[in-house]
Amino acid sequence: MGYATLLCFLAGAVTGSIFNVRTLLIALGLILAGSTMLGLVQGAIAWLWTLLNVVWVEVGYLAGIYGRCVLEHAGNSRQNFGA
Repeated sequence: MGYATLLCFLAGAVTGSIFNVRTLLIALGLILAGSTMLGLVQGAIAWLWTLLNVVWVEVGYLAGIYGRCVLEHAGNSRQNFGA
């Protein structure tokens, strides 16, 4: 399950660095639908793991937004420094 959590974090980071919030909401909706189906089939333990992965998608999304912001500011400050 650790690899799934890492992949969810990375998927959130990529989504945050490229797409807007609307795409995050669509991705979360799909993940929640899948976790609901998995919870019905596998039980409460699997459902709790998938909800934990939803949290990591959101944390990854915030990390992606932060990373994009840092890169944009670094590019802007570099241009201003050389001028």
